[in-house]
Amino acid sequence: MILRGLWERRTLSLVVLLIALVPIASAAVGPVYSAAARTAIARNALETAPVEGRGWRYTTRFGGIEEKLAAFTAGARFTTPPVLGMETSSGRVNDESVYTLLWQDGQCEHLTLAKGRCPSAAREVMASAASGFKVGQRVRLTSIVEMEPGAATRRVPAPLTVVGIYRPGSPSDPFWFGRTLFSPSGAPGEGRTDALFTVPETRLGTYAIGGGTDASGRPNGWTDYGIVYVDPSRVEGADVPKLAAIQASAERAGRQSEAIVYSRVADTLRRLTADTGSLGVPTLLVVAQLVGLGWMLLFQTVGDLVRARSAELALARLRGHGRARVWRYALTEPVLLLAAAVPLGLLLGRVAADAMAKVLLPPGIPVTFPVEAVAAGVAAMLGGVLAAALAAWRTATRPVTEEWRRTPRRSARGWVLDAVVLAVTAVGLVELLATGVITDVTGQSSGALAVPGLIALGTALLASRAVPVLAGRLFGVTRRRGGLGPFLALRQVARGPVTAGSVIVLGTAFGLATFAVSAWSATSGDYAETARFHNGAPTAITVRPVEPSRLLAAVDAADPSGTLAAPVVRMPGPPQLIATDPARLAAVGHWRPELAGGRSLASAVSGLTGPGTPRVWLKGERFRVAVTHDLPPEGWTIRLTALLRVPDRLSPTLIPLGELRGRSGVHAWNLPPSCRNAACELRAFQGEPVPPAEYTESAFVRVRVTAMSVRDDGRWTALDLPPWRVDENPRERGGTFGITPVGNQTLRPDTYRAEPAALAVADLGRRALPGLDNAYASPAHAVATSAAAPGLTEAGAVVDLEQADRMAYGVHEQAQFQVWTRTSDVAALERALAEQGLSVVSRRHAGELAASFAARGPGLALLLLLVSALAAAALALGRTVLALRTAARRRGYELAALEASGAKMGALRVSLLLEQLITVMAGTLSGVLAGLVAAQAALRRIPQFTEPPVTPPLPHEIAAAPVALVVGAALLVTLLAAATVSELLLRGIRVERLRDAPA
Repeated sequence: MILRGLWERRTLSLVVLLIALVPIASAAVGPVYSAAARTAIARNALETAPVEGRGWRYTTRFGGIEEKLAAFTAGARFTTPPVLGMETSSGRVNDESVYTLLWQDGQCEHLTLAKGRCPSAAREVMASAASGFKVGQRVRLTSIVEMEPGAATRRVPAPLTVVGIYRPGSPSDPFWFGRTLFSPSGAPGEGRTDALFTVPETRLGTYAIGGGTDASGRPNGWTDYGIVYVDPSRVEGADVPKLAAIQASAERAGRQSEAIVYSRVADTLRRLTADTGSLGVPTLLVVAQLVGLGWMLLFQTVGDLVRARSAELALARLRGHGRARVWRYALTEPVLLLAAAVPLGLLLGRVAADAMAKVLLPPGIPVTFPVEAVAAGVAAMLGGVLAAALAAWRTATRPVTEEWRRTPRRSARGWVLDAVVLAVTAVGLVELLATGVITDVTGQSSGALAVPGLIALGTALLASRAVPVLAGRLFGVTRRRGGLGPFLALRQVARGPVTAGSVIVLGTAFGLATFAVSAWSATSGDYAETARFHNGAPTAITVRPVEPSRLLAAVDAADPSGTLAAPVVRMPGPPQLIATDPARLAAVGHWRPELAGGRSLASAVSGLTGPGTPRVWLKGERFRVAVTHDLPPEGWTIRLTALLRVPDRLSPTLIPLGELRGRSGVHAWNLPPSCRNAACELRAFQGEPVPPAEYTESAFVRVRVTAMSVRDDGRWTALDLPPWRVDENPRERGGTFGITPVGNQTLRPDTYRAEPAALAVADLGRRALPGLDNAYASPAHAVATSAAAPGLTEAGAVVDLEQADRMAYGVHEQAQFQVWTRTSDVAALERALAEQGLSVVSRRHAGELAASFAARGPGLALLLLLVSALAAAALALGRTVLALRTAARRRGYELAALEASGAKMGALRVSLLLEQLITVMAGTLSGVLAGLVAAQAALRRIPQFTEPPVTPPLPHEIAAAPVALVVGAALLVTLLAAATVSELLLRGIRVERLRDAPA
């Protein structure tokens, strides 16, 4: 009987089933999409992290490395098999250098063999080309000693045979896990040389002196280690707790055991947690609003299904059935449909989430179906059950005579429910926008995503009240003119219960859709603008660190026009520092003149260049300086040193010149070997006072440089004395400086400004800039200010690279070397840079940076809102047209009577068309208005970034084209639907219906 009833009302039953799928699928989409988005966030965080941020290096000196690693990663399905290794450090006979002897499984595949072969037997090693060792040479390390079987260890260094020479690989190779085992430039650090590579058998045939023991308790000087990497392609969002647990175990290992675990996974987890945390609440709010809209549709549609059985229910009551039994009978069909909708809705949600993931998320992201999705779908279905219960009870308690009226009486619509909803909406908006109860100190909160739903619902309720009133106001006009069609249409709009419900549903749906389109268009613009400023130029090419002067020369040679590329050195600060060529920056850098008082970038950076005073270059074998000075106090030793910048070395080199005796002297010292082939630069003179064991007065020795010369090929050449400066005493200009224990001074060639000219972002005041050497030596002199500048992500300054290089003693390891470009042929520029000796590490386009913003938590939540709201708006429009059609069909006798009384078919067509147009357009336009108002009210409060950028100021500009497209498409579909439905209804109007007996 129930199935027969569903078949007789198959069209309406199908509509109820389809409408019921919406809140269930929407509720299921949230958890499914959120799980996939968390996986995308986790993988993105791991893929963009440094190698130390996606793995662990576990070291122990007490053996059992494999068992310890197995326990360390137990239960983790996303880790790779460990890369095992062993190492020890040692000196060499008659050599002060420290050597690292190591083996790492797979090492030969990551080294370039220059001569010989890789070691394969005990006591064989491979040395770097920079070490000076030759193939066949024997190396004796003091900590690697002989071991004779069955005898005590003799402390005689065991000979290690060099069987191969390698060229250093890239330190950025993930295989080395961020370790600096060798210098790519071939210039090892002071007191340390490139690593020697061997095989595990060396450990068995020698004895390493040290304090550790192996797994058997025997003395062992080797350190065992294993590198465990996280494979991002195997990580899912649900694995984040396990990842955090492993990191917590790593941190405990250093405190509670002898093991040492090195990793930067904690930094990755902090970013990952921030991203996933910024996704949860927005996704919940988006889904809640969509489910609420689905419930509104269910209340109307389920009510239509119950009302379609009103004649049957009235007949049951006449046969003596009680209200409760009739009510239960009325619930059977809608509850059966809702029960059937649950599995179908969950399946639809799974399919929709999968489609959204393929479009919105990176390729290869798996889509799972968490348990939360089932719970959310069932909870959404309960809204339909409540709607069915209320509609059934209303029908069961309605007078039977009223049910059988051909034209139902008009029932007054109460204000109580509307007043309650409007009051709750107003309170919610005040909490969200005015009091700041749920906002944080940044003025942004995920809770602001509830604003569009509240505003859309409130506006729709007011519009549903206003439309009938306005229609009633026009009664007099249509009575006097306009014909029968407008007369009938306005009266039906004023009295029809469908009008209010349709306007509410449409207004709410299109309010959300308009807001979603507006928010996404503004957010996309904010992402693009932020990416352009943070990237500095359309493309940023990262290169390996070189001397700043070499970087400048390489870019000049690769781009002779001076308009396509700019050399850049970035320092993280704070405050941040961008050192570049001002003229080239003006040609390629991103800029907004309104942020700098209308000044162009060329004008803003025109004052950055400093003095062109010649530098002091030293090319030769030996450096000599003549000085006059005060007599050193008795017992004090005063040492004089010179600070040099040596080619192919970023750090400064200090050479001793000797001790000061008497009142004058000539001091000389050999220059570094590199200065014989390329000129070194004199950066400063310094002194070191060494006190006696006991003294009564401190030392203050004034020293004046009177002459300098360089010996090259056995001949001394005098150098012109430059203008001098003493940073600690700016008034001293005569080449004199003081050497003292407190307030020691430095004499430098005066080739730079004491306070570099800068384009400043934010008020830096007297804050010192880091400089290329991260010395924070002096503040900047702001020649221009702007709210944003190329390359700066927070407060900082842009300075001339040439001046920054003159001022700094060297280049700090945190400095990032880049080439910014606006050329479309980036590959050609990279080839040209490579020809100039620069090694390209990576490139990043501004569009890629903008896409990375969108791939984080807030962006993914807004994408979910956009797609879901547009789909919901389309469904609401279809549901409204169907409701109007159903209402018009129920007035079939009325329309037939009008035709029988002489009404023209054209007037009836106009009546039906106007009725639907007024209702649908009122709902659509009120929704568009509400969406735009919500965008203006909430857009600046909705989180767009996981960490809001300090600069640039976000424009929040809503693009008119997407909003106009949505409105235009909605109105076009409205017109077509209204015309089609009206024509279908007119074809069903026949005078013969008046002769039909009642059902």
